[in-house]
Amino acid sequence: MEFRVPGMSCGGCASAITKAVAKLDPAAKVQIDIAAKTVKVVSSLNQDDIASAIAQARFHPIVNAP
Repeated sequence: MEFRVPGMSCGGCASAITKAVAKLDPAAKVQIDIAAKTVKVVSSLNQDDIASAIAQARFHPIVNAP
């Protein structure tokens, strides 16, 4: 699943998002592109759970349609 995260602007932001997702699913694979402001996640969790984890890291994820 892929999310656009407009407020993400640095490595610290990327780290916070990665840690938030890992708290819910330690096996998740997270790919972050700071320049494009996108987060791609491969996880057994559903999209809403991942979006919630990103939101808990104080970001506002927008689901990108496939």
